[in-house]
Amino acid sequence: MENREKIERLATWIEASDYIVFFGGAGTSTESGIPDFRSAAGLYQTEHHSPYPPEIMLSHTFFMEHPEVFF
Repeated sequence: MENREKIERLATWIEASDYIVFFGGAGTSTESGIPDFRSAAGLYQTEHHSPYPPEIMLSHTFFMEHPEVFF
């Protein structure tokens, strides 16, 4: 199957879907310019002054209660 056909098939699935979930690894975010969590410049190191531990900051509950801090 050609790449174009694969892209068209994916587009059809997306258009027909109500919900989409993407599971990506660490390389996905860094390649997209989003800082990672574990490097020297990552969240675990740069947010150490935060009153919230990183494992709490990464939870859905924290996101819902503190979106400004999450982002």
